[in-house]
Amino acid sequence: MPSHSIDCSRWIAAITLVLYAGAVSAEPSDSQAGTVSDSSALQEVVVTAQRREQNLQDVPLAVTSFSANDLNVQQVTSALDIGRLVPNFFASNNVGQASANVYFIRGLGQTQSFPTFEPQVGTYVDDIYIGRQNANNLALFGLSDIQVLRGPQGTLFGRNSTGGAVVVSLQKPASTAGGDVEVGYGAYDRWFGHAYVDAPISDQLLTRFALFGINDDGYVQNLTTGQTMNKTKDWGVREAISYLPADNISWNLSGDYGDNHAANVLNQPSPDGGVNGSDRITYTGYSQNGGALEPFLTGVKATLGQGVDVRTYGAMSNLKIDLGGSALNFITGYRGLKQLTGVDFPDIDFGPAVPYDQGAIGQFALAQELKSDQFSQEIKWTGAFGSSFNYTAGAFYLYEKNNDNYGAVANLGILFGLPYLPFPLGDETTINYTKSSAVYAQGDYKFTDALTLTVGGRFTHEDKSLDATPNTPTGGFTTAQIQAAGFLTDLKANEFTPRVALQYRVDPDLMFFTSATRGFQGGGWNGLAFSAATFNNFSPETVWSYEAGVRSEWLDHTVRLNSTLFYEDVKSFQSLSDAGGGNFVTTNAADFFAYGLETELAWKPIDALTLGLNVGLMQSAYYHPSDAVAAQQASCKAGGAGSANCGTGIVDAYGNLATPESAPRGNASLHAAYDLVFSGVTVSPNIGVQWEGTQNVGTEGLPAGVDPSYTLLDVGVAVKPSAAPLTLTMECRNCTMKNYGVAYLFGYKYYNVPGFWDARLNYKF
Repeated sequence: MPSHSIDCSRWIAAITLVLYAGAVSAEPSDSQAGTVSDSSALQEVVVTAQRREQNLQDVPLAVTSFSANDLNVQQVTSALDIGRLVPNFFASNNVGQASANVYFIRGLGQTQSFPTFEPQVGTYVDDIYIGRQNANNLALFGLSDIQVLRGPQGTLFGRNSTGGAVVVSLQKPASTAGGDVEVGYGAYDRWFGHAYVDAPISDQLLTRFALFGINDDGYVQNLTTGQTMNKTKDWGVREAISYLPADNISWNLSGDYGDNHAANVLNQPSPDGGVNGSDRITYTGYSQNGGALEPFLTGVKATLGQGVDVRTYGAMSNLKIDLGGSALNFITGYRGLKQLTGVDFPDIDFGPAVPYDQGAIGQFALAQELKSDQFSQEIKWTGAFGSSFNYTAGAFYLYEKNNDNYGAVANLGILFGLPYLPFPLGDETTINYTKSSAVYAQGDYKFTDALTLTVGGRFTHEDKSLDATPNTPTGGFTTAQIQAAGFLTDLKANEFTPRVALQYRVDPDLMFFTSATRGFQGGGWNGLAFSAATFNNFSPETVWSYEAGVRSEWLDHTVRLNSTLFYEDVKSFQSLSDAGGGNFVTTNAADFFAYGLETELAWKPIDALTLGLNVGLMQSAYYHPSDAVAAQQASCKAGGAGSANCGTGIVDAYGNLATPESAPRGNASLHAAYDLVFSGVTVSPNIGVQWEGTQNVGTEGLPAGVDPSYTLLDVGVAVKPSAAPLTLTMECRNCTMKNYGVAYLFGYKYYNVPGFWDARLNYKF
């Protein structure tokens, strides 16, 4: 078995010594005179949460922003990591798939990655919407910044962002030659690195080439096959070009390719604790070698072993024309995705994990060949009339096609007292199309220097259609059979999503605001189905969100305190909720509300020390259940706890509506970074502590799916010699190797990616 806790403990001890040295050195000695300067102001934070550059303190909505330096100091290397740091934000890998992230903001999110519906938290990279959740666990390097926008973004971002949006901006090519190379090694024999090179060809033509790679041995020991699982093999390249033909014209283009091989196979902490509790195990008999599915399924997916391979590729163009007082942006994007999936899911209906999933297909093997293509075009117009009115307006179009070839094989042995009896459940191809078009506008009008009114709106028209074809005569179902079962295969929606905000600035350092915003999430289908009767369609989800907040800076801009109160009311909440149909079935289960408080504090008491504290508090519940869920509740209560229809969907074991999934009542993160300047070297220790409150990690609210509160510890130190542009960083994340649940499916809890340590060397030139 892999074991790395002993190594990790040594790193903790070494880094702790550095932190201790930093603490006792907070008052400079004579030999260090002048190395710790007087208090200086916090840096201004510029965000694009309203699709134009603004100081964070001027924005009347809840935003958490991280610069590239923030991400580096706080050990954020992938999009998954930001879930540790943002108030009322929960992030985890999708069950089965490590390249896909599940995001919940204020209780709104979607755990499914099938292409017949979208997540409630949208992801945007350089203004391009990423429609598929399958590859949103972005490797974060070469970043300008990343912003998390909490609450619906129905006006300016619009598409499928009822919960919020994760907005990523990449660095553009520099006007001078240079670059950055980094290599590292860490736990689980992980090697990783990245490099980028800025190579301007002329003053008008700038280029940047970037690449990255990650490779490790995995952290899960399969006790049935002897293989090590949940390995990572991830690499990608990106070429960016900036063309500046005139003073008022800039044209940014880029192309990228990525290949990610990383599964999230069900695993659990070793019953004997492993070495200091670090080891993870699984019992699945579904090997990574392939071949077990060939007698039962068709096509490429039948040859797959257990694992997930996702290839992504795309191109972006953003042409900006400055018109003097206003600017036009023509933003064009293409995203392509090819995914091969072979994953074993245990099924509580078929028995326990041991020994019944030790057959060659495991217990419930799902295989998939998915191809997605997405094209988007946006025209954005920004500008101002005098000093009193700013505006952003535009039009947006998106076309997407998904070809999903999937099938499943189940082990029915437990039903007949046998350890292994494989049986194909289905072999199906679905092709679904989305056409979405919208127009939007938002304006800020200053009545006085203190009082500003923001009014905006977006009108969206959406068409979705679907075709279904069985891959074998008995392996699936047709479009006509879906229609005969009473479900729609063509979905249309017309939605208006307005926003109104009022902000009052008491003085340059203190602003209050209040807002009301509507969001819209398109309808879709339960794509992971093995009969026409369960391939149901569901309706759009809508939300009204109300916020009141304060943005403030104190003590000569050394303290920044931002706080937001919110209330959101969601209609036709899309949730995994079908009674008796299994946790893969999505319906409009109920309405949903949540309210809470989010506070972010940054403090720089002296120039060398930066402190941060983010806190989220939230209360949420389902209400007004659908007719189907209400009938399920009545049936459960009539039969008593543990009877049919109890403890499934969003109904708990007693027939009540469950506590919402991934919506803890509180979370918090504390971070401190300190710069110690010695003769010839700067040593920068940092420490982060994150706390997550008790929460359900499954929809049903069962005790087994409740994860108790936990606290995580991150520690790191960076060493920078003054004589060379080098930085050596040593760090551990989740240093105490805490195990905690992130999902609950078919009676089993999925756990977090375990803690690890690493060391990396960075060279800038």
